[in-house]
Amino acid sequence: MAGEAEADVPGMYGGTLRHRGTRIFGACLGAPLLVLCVALTAHAAFASVRTITRSDATSVAAAINLRHSDLPTLAQHSNPVTPQEQRLNAQATSCAGGVPPSEAYADTQSPSFVSTGQASVTVASGVEILPSASLVAKDFAAIERPDALRCLTSEFTSALSPSLPKGDKVTNATASRLPSVVATTGETFEIRLTFDISFREGTSTVSVPVYTDQIGFADGQAEVTLEVQTTSVKPSTSLEHQLAGLLLARARTAIG
Repeated sequence: MAGEAEADVPGMYGGTLRHRGTRIFGACLGAPLLVLCVALTAHAAFASVRTITRSDATSVAAAINLRHSDLPTLAQHSNPVTPQEQRLNAQATSCAGGVPPSEAYADTQSPSFVSTGQASVTVASGVEILPSASLVAKDFAAIERPDALRCLTSEFTSALSPSLPKGDKVTNATASRLPSVVATTGETFEIRLTFDISFREGTSTVSVPVYTDQIGFADGQAEVTLEVQTTSVKPSTSLEHQLAGLLLARARTAIG
């Protein structure tokens, strides 16, 4: 499933959350999540005109992913995939019955794009190229299974918790399905991860809500994900529509 990564960025609560990159399993939204990661993953059932070879896969993925010019008002952070993220993602994918990440021709992700303030936002995208459209279909069938939400929540909390400042905790983590914002006649999905970050402030314990939406689509051999994560307020539906539409248009141009 599409690649994941992480970047250290300041959380509005005074700590640092590690931003998790985009993958169907693991964010889309890899590493622990940051302040807001809305992963947009929609399964578009339109046929691909182009057959992507292993040698072309990385360049095709790069042509689709988000770049800084798409979100020029946000700060760009590096978003590498760590060995721990790869391990946790493989576990979550196996848990849900998806395609092992090792089978991908390419598994890439954009940098993370971050705003700060009382309602921080973090955005990232990812593209995974598999050897066949049938394997992509298998991946998206897996994410629709009832156990997928449990697998995703477990992987998420396992990845995020070790990255938090000492004393901070992840609580009340849940995952739910939402109507997809992707404008396509094909099959789509959107998943929202919701959790609280609890930390000490003086003599009091404070909890900050964090929302991560995952929405994605598939075009032939490609799985494309977009993650948007926010603190305190839910992600903007209009932002999700805008970025999902941009990624969908790029996928159709790059692949057909």
